[in-house]
Amino acid sequence: MSTTPHHRRTLHALGLHGPWLAARIEESPILLDITEGMPKFERTVPRHDPEHFAVLIFDPADGTRFIVEVQTGDADTDQLARALELWEAERTRLPVAHRVVVAAEHIPADVAHAAALAQATAPVELLELHAEQTGNIVTVHGEPVRLPGPDDPIAPGP
Repeated sequence: MSTTPHHRRTLHALGLHGPWLAARIEESPILLDITEGMPKFERTVPRHDPEHFAVLIFDPADGTRFIVEVQTGDADTDQLARALELWEAERTRLPVAHRVVVAAEHIPADVAHAAALAQATAPVELLELHAEQTGNIVTVHGEPVRLPGPDDPIAPGP
């Protein structure tokens, strides 16, 4: 039994990458914590960069489909654009309730503000992914990020 304390580090610092994360989400989409119930994995949409991918998740409790655009590291506005593009295609293809989720290890303020603006068009949520290591076991969980209000200041970029 290890007595190593929990540490929150990036996936890359732990030697893990996008394909590893995609496989964990496929095995257990509940780790994203985007629904109250037991979500079902539908499919992965690969992107050009293996650190970027989208997953489609279905909540059988209320019939909602989630377009979850995932990337390791920091979120960016291109990620939000990809998510909205896939949301539009999926809701046209299958006319049921769809939600957009942008998931990354860190959500910068400019992305949060862009997501808040996108709320006028699409139901957008933000999710920070946190990896924790205990011994040689790594767990990942999603933590919702509040969308800023219209009066919240935009923090300067890096």
